Amino acid sequence: MGDQSEKEALQLEAMAFDRQIDERLAAGHLPDLRRAEECTWFYNNSWRHPHYIQLDFGEQIELISSAIKKHNTDENKRPKILEVGCGPGHMTLELARNGFNTTGIDLSLKCIEVAKKTADEDPWKKTRAALKYIQADFLENETFPVNTFDVVIFIGALHHFPEQQRVLSQVSKVLREDGIILVHEPTRDRMTEGNAAFIHLVKLLLCQNGGFFKEYEIPESLKAYREQIGEIYADMKYEDISGEKKQSINDNEAGFIEMREGLCHFFKELHFEERYAFFHEIIGGLRFDQKKNNMLASYLRMADGELCRLGVLQPTEFFYVGRKIGDK
Repeated sequence: MGDQSEKEALQLEAMAFDRQIDERLAAGHLPDLRRAEECTWFYNNSWRHPHYIQLDFGEQIELISSAIKKHNTDENKRPKILEVGCGPGHMTLELARNGFNTTGIDLSLKCIEVAKKTADEDPWKKTRAALKYIQADFLENETFPVNTFDVVIFIGALHHFPEQQRVLSQVSKVLREDGIILVHEPTRDRMTEGNAAFIHLVKLLLCQNGGFFKEYEIPESLKAYREQIGEIYADMKYEDISGEKKQSINDNEAGFIEMREGLCHFFKELHFEERYAFFHEIIGGLRFDQKKNNMLASYLRMADGELCRLGVLQPTEFFYVGRKIGDK
């Protein structure tokens, strides 16, 4: 990719997330895991209700915090953490509240402005660790000196980078010796038609009792059934039916193989686990009374994990921890 086209792509990527956060804020969204309230503007998203937020993002924070405490080798100080692609800062803020000195970087100026405002209004501001935000391109060499951070984190951001070797080389440079990388990423390229068929079944059963935001007609033919599955298959890959990306220009630029190969090249694997396949895409769409919604959401997350473990469904996200193995 030439310099000019790369700059244009970065501008379009930033603009997509500028628009997204503007729309969400106008609807009453607060990007704070602890203070967010019910926001029914989200028709099928974990941000719709605090219970879903904790099932989804809250679990990720627990997973990441535990991994940092387990694998960080310097126990005499608070580790310095960088989250790349921090968005409006909800995960970075929570990491600082958990006692980690944290920096968030993102291309989107609007997201960084929102992150700073949310952090300034944080009721736990006096008790949390250091927190700052930077609007910049992580791949710019002058953004951070070498050997700056103990931990670098990607939470749903690494798959937006087309050149995995380049971005992971930059991570290796800014990490100190024995520093660690943590990656929690979707791998929508591993979405299968079998997964889509299972998700169709769940959604169809839910909507028969008015329990899902979208109505699915019971297909009367195999052709109609396969068409509905095809729509779900595309939707779960964050594409429209023609294959165009729905979120941003760089969404899904890297798939599972590209990310895994890049990570294995620059880091020694300390931990790897497959995660879930579908619950994130369903729980926000539940439309029973809230007590039943909460119970079903918890069940669906549990069932999702077990179905992936048993090999019934193909996981479409992973969690990885690796240690820097030297300059490459």
